[in-house]
Amino acid sequence: MITSINIGKKSEDYKCLIHIDRLSITFKLWSGSTFQDIRNPDKILSEQAYQNITLMYDIAPGPGAFYHSFKVFHKGFLVGRLHSATKLKKHELQFDFAKEVFYSFSSGYWYEVYAAIMAELGLKYNNIRYVEIALDTDKRIVEQYSYYYMNTCNNNLRTNDLYTMRKNISVNVMNNGSSFVIGGSENEVVIYNKSNHAEEYIQNYFINNVLDGNEVNRIESRLNWNYIRYMRNKKQLDINVETLLDPKKLVAIFQISTLNKLTFIDVLSKSFDGSRNPQYRKVSVIDDLPLESAEIGILNNTLRNSHYKTESIDENILRQNYFRFLETGKREYLRNFKASSKVAGYHKNKLSDMIYKFNRRYNGNRTPEINHRMKDATKYIDISPGSVLSGSIKAAVFRLKWQLMGLF
Repeated sequence: MITSINIGKKSEDYKCLIHIDRLSITFKLWSGSTFQDIRNPDKILSEQAYQNITLMYDIAPGPGAFYHSFKVFHKGFLVGRLHSATKLKKHELQFDFAKEVFYSFSSGYWYEVYAAIMAELGLKYNNIRYVEIALDTDKRIVEQYSYYYMNTCNNNLRTNDLYTMRKNISVNVMNNGSSFVIGGSENEVVIYNKSNHAEEYIQNYFINNVLDGNEVNRIESRLNWNYIRYMRNKKQLDINVETLLDPKKLVAIFQISTLNKLTFIDVLSKSFDGSRNPQYRKVSVIDDLPLESAEIGILNNTLRNSHYKTESIDENILRQNYFRFLETGKREYLRNFKASSKVAGYHKNKLSDMIYKFNRRYNGNRTPEINHRMKDATKYIDISPGSVLSGSIKAAVFRLKWQLMGLF
């Protein structure tokens, strides 16, 4: 058990690397796409060759929301897997990079693969579904984190009450204290000894960089699409694929996503400011690492509202209600569609445009009944309650007039 550690000394001798360890991106199909999103497996070619990209159909079923998978080769090298035919009837594809791509001869090779897939398959970027950012260092961060945690008030098995962590931080001690998983449904941080779990290509990567001959400890920040959406919409950070290509911006994302999970508050360092508010010293295992970050940039309002949608009512909810009306004919779904749009603050013109878009993207069988419901929905949106009431009053007046004249 560790009872003490030198945590105050700031060393410039530590070496560290920060890079992507895993990455998953979703793309959008459009009318100009070269790749054909086919659902029927009997009609899918076993091999599709483009310029530098080759797709090999994998007979294994696709994961999650996709029916099909392809092995993707770039200039003959296996670089990942492409998943198609979404079960949600969205025109989207998912590409998962092979891990080896991020430990190749060039730090930007993964982006070359990304650009080739975009250009040759005729796809459009949609969003970052998942990314793991890894910090590798010769500093004994596992040992240092263990010391902090063993002396933290949040730990029921602590030895002292020297530190405290932010509330609701959950730390899982793994492998008898040799690694730590700091939990989170959308942002998980893992600390462990990478030298004990590194494949040969990763060991070669360390040798070719600054970590040859040293024991390497790693901190992984695992971010899913919902956390990236939070960083874009709430923190207004312009995070996209190009952001991940910049090492300094990658450091900034890593620091933001790990700040609360790696920070300990020194409860013995209590002091007071001019307003008598208590102040504490904060420490972290990455404080003395030579990390250089850069500003990510602020996302403009237009992009922030259209990417990882921020409206109070998700467009998916509106689309589901509308498609259910088309398929069942029940006007309850149409009323829910209109009521949800009012909550979102949509005006009539925007709602009409949305119906036009949904009609254009509807992939079901366009029977005469479906076409009639599409026209009926447009009329339902265009007719306001006021105009209906006005028409009813006019009809009643004419009816009374005809009765008085003996014509009815």
